[in-house]
Amino acid sequence: MTTPSAPADGPPAGLVAGLVDGPSGIVALEWHDEVGSTNALAVEAARAGAPELTVVGADVQTAGRGRRGRAWHAPAGTSLQVSVVLRPDVDEDALPLVVLLAGVVVAEVASAHVPHVPVSLKWPNDVLVGGRKAAGILSERVPGAVILGIGLNTDWRGVKRPAELGDATSLAEAAGGPVDRWRVLAGLLGVFDRRYAQWREAPLEVLRPYRERSATIGRDVRAIAGDGSVIEGRATDVGPDGALEVVAGGVSHRLHAGDVTHIRAP
Repeated sequence: MTTPSAPADGPPAGLVAGLVDGPSGIVALEWHDEVGSTNALAVEAARAGAPELTVVGADVQTAGRGRRGRAWHAPAGTSLQVSVVLRPDVDEDALPLVVLLAGVVVAEVASAHVPHVPVSLKWPNDVLVGGRKAAGILSERVPGAVILGIGLNTDWRGVKRPAELGDATSLAEAAGGPVDRWRVLAGLLGVFDRRYAQWREAPLEVLRPYRERSATIGRDVRAIAGDGSVIEGRATDVGPDGALEVVAGGVSHRLHAGDVTHIRAP
């Protein structure tokens, strides 16, 4: 992986050294002022043999991607946009659970900065702060690796949102004051390192904390499945392969991918 020039607004050198040279399993943290996509750079790194827990981050992405090819863009200084190279030696069926793991980690870290605001998880990949989206997660596979991308809004105070972001929020808005982006990054990578090591030993254990934070289980939902079909019913659980279980008209459906809208609270 190439070494970027010193970023204008990147994580402090002490933070990077503490993560890379300290007790954490993070092996590299490459930060850029502006890139097309951190996931794309992480894919390149993985294909070139980058070790597990190599992290690529950027202040701005010009071609950031969300689920189903949607654009993901955040103004400079407002968010954390990082991608992590993973090489998990777990059963194939357990690989989708890494997205749930990332959601649990982001929610745990976010809660530390907004302790009086509920932080929950909307299946499959959104983190809600006070019921509004503050983070999204995207995973993609390449031979021998999984790339995990995380976008977390840290401070969007005064930022005009494009229409596609709808009712999105940020940690600073929920906290009612400034949030140190680099403290959030240190917590995010540190907690992920620990939780990921535990997950590799027992992948199914992530289901308990995920279910506890789920804003989807127990709600009536409208789901657009990967094949375009629409299902309306009650979300009842998330299964051991990460699939959302929805009961509609007495019939149980299992969604491995798709878009979900919450119709109403339970």
